[in-house]
Amino acid sequence: MLGALTACSNPAQAQGAPLGESVTTATANTGSTYYALYADLRRCPSPLCGGWFVDELNRPATQCHDGSTADQCYTPELDWSRSGLSDAQQSQLLDAAHTGATSGQVVAIARGTFAHGNSTPQPELGRFVISEAWAEVGSGAATGTFVEVHDNGLRCFAAPCRNLTEVTLDTPQVTDIAAVDFTPAGLTDSQVETCTTAMYGPDGLIVAGDRYTVQANGSTAPGRTATAAYLRLSSTPQ
Repeated sequence: MLGALTACSNPAQAQGAPLGESVTTATANTGSTYYALYADLRRCPSPLCGGWFVDELNRPATQCHDGSTADQCYTPELDWSRSGLSDAQQSQLLDAAHTGATSGQVVAIARGTFAHGNSTPQPELGRFVISEAWAEVGSGAATGTFVEVHDNGLRCFAAPCRNLTEVTLDTPQVTDIAAVDFTPAGLTDSQVETCTTAMYGPDGLIVAGDRYTVQANGSTAPGRTATAAYLRLSSTPQ
């Protein structure tokens, strides 16, 4: 079934951890963070309005450019200098941010950092420097934890096979899992195929969802449901 990917194949190329044993390690803090990005639809003089709101994923509050914390932080300017994205890809992210602002859903995700200064008459408002951009596939309502999932190269004789690694965004949590179930996201077969290809490619896939247990051949392993899925807007020339 396309909705649930068990991520195992024959023949085996490597031996995984014992079934039923979770593999979790810590990762270093890179200094950049993943945020939901929303267009500011308020009507007031620029640059105080008309910019963008960012909301750190998997966190109850977001730290803003001036060190304060809020549910969301405002920035009047997006800095694309580190993103490597084309004009078309930038527009795709901004369109997703507008959709998110009107729907109230997480449609656009940007990885980046706040920086001092901007090109507006009020440089004290800072700017947001984007290093990665992700846009939702389909129109699922994201609930649960946001994670990045990628192929870890493990191949097994039998399911469940933990050949996917999920990294919980903006935390040190890393777990090897056996499957991603796209059913809750309501994606078409074509969209599931696109997401699966990305998940096994160099950029991986971001999904929001919850933990569930994969059961196969008398064994169990952790899996992840996907209530929403996000493809990276790659900086690789098309």
